[in-house]
Formats: sequence, C-alpha cells, structure tokens
Amino acid sequence: MIKVEKDLENIPNSLLDRKTVTRRNTCIRDEKYHQDKKFDQRFKQKDIQELLGYIYNQKCAFCEQQIIKCTDNNLEDYSSTVEHYRPKMKYYWLAFSWDNLLWSCHRCNQNKDKKFEFDGSRVEYDENFQDDIHSSTNIYNSIENPKMIHPEFESVVDRLKFDNGVITSDDIRVKYTIETCGLDRDALNEKRQTVIDDFIESIIDKKLKNEPIQESLQVLMIDLKKRKKEFIALRFWILKNYQSLIEESLNE
Repeated sequence: MIKVEKDLENIPNSLLDRKTVTRRNTCIRDEKYHQDKKFDQRFKQKDIQELLGYIYNQKCAFCEQQIIKCTDNNLEDYSSTVEHYRPKMKYYWLAFSWDNLLWSCHRCNQNKDKKFEFDGSRVEYDENFQDDIHSSTNIYNSIENPKMIHPEFESVVDRLKFDNGVITSDDIRVKYTIETCGLDRDALNEKRQTVIDDFIESIIDKKLKNEPIQESLQVLMIDLKKRKKEFIALRFWILKNYQSLIEESLNE
C-alpha cells in the first residue's frame, strides 16, 4: 500500500450528471443502496474507471498488483474493479461519492466485501451531507476512527514489513487492512519474494565480482520513481533494509 494523490476537485462528469443524482436521491429516500445494475452502472462509467486507473497507475489500491480491465465474464483475481472504501450497502449515500471510490483488484475487493470496523462512533446520513458530497472522508474518519487504511489519506510505508515476501505490520490498523483484504495471500507473497530475491541476487553477484553495489541500488531507486511498478512499498522496505537482507543471505 502506498499513498495515492487524488484531486477531489477533479470529479468525473458521470458522478455529477442527472442520472447519478437521481440514483443517489433514491438511495437517500429509501435509506438503502439498491443492488441493481442501473445503480451499479453509475459508479462504473468509463470516465470514472479511466480516471481511477490513471490515479492508481493501473494498480490495486491495497495489494499494489498490476490490474487489467475486465468484463463481466472475465473476473480474474487481477481484474480491475471500482471499490468503495466505506461499503455502499452500509453507507448508501456514499455510493457515488468521489472520495469513497478506489481502484482495486477483484480479489481484494471480494475479500474486503462489506467489512468496515471502527473504534469511534458510526456516522449516519445527515442532510448537510450534500455540502461535502464528494469530500466527506476526512470528516467521517475523525468521527469513526476506522480500522481500514484509506490510501488516499495516509501513508503507511514506514509501518510495513516483509518476511519472505509476506506482508506484516505491528500497527493495528495496517494489520486489520492486511487481514481484511487478504494482502498476505500466497500468490502475492510469491511475487513479492521474487522481487526480493532478484535484488539480493544482483547485489551478491556484484560482491562476488568485486564490483560496487551502487548500480543495483540505483536501479532500485529508479524503480521507486516508476509509480507503475508493482509493490512500491516493498521496494521502499528493501532499500531501507538491504544491508541486513544481504547479510542474512550470505550467512545462509
């Protein structure tokens, strides 16, 4: 997970048009989200998906895996989907709110589902919501103190650790996010371990040839600047801990 910057003033037109406003007002009137295709389509419009994909560099907000555009008949684990930070079935009035929409892979989306625990007080719909219809997250977070990390509002790279590719944390909220989204699933652990192994192998190769390791470190730092690269948080951790990683490998 890495922090992602979203311009809350640059709202996709589909979230502002009459059809979406009508669907939102219906949900507010009925005090529930309608699980229906004509409602779901309003947050799946092309301009919304394209802008979210661009903001998130075509990677999942949670696992940082590269994801691909999908169709209803092609829901692979790594397929893209629009994720609601606060579940739309519980927070019906936020179903079409720009700051509540994230870009996610199908597997993280399914794992998270309707789970959303908090330590504060549950927010309820208020008619004044219309004043902050696309930017209520900060206000709501201050009231609810949610356990789930929102990647657009905080950075957690310094709170992440990786043990043989397995993502862990001592932070309670980060740990909750990892467990809820299943970020420690085998397929991801293996991909992350491959990144670690490739880096260590390049360093050891340099050492065996009595060559400076700076080139390998520079490659890693260049990768950190390429936001489309998978697992940027992991690469930050590798750069921070590369000396101990090398020592462990040489002592094995």
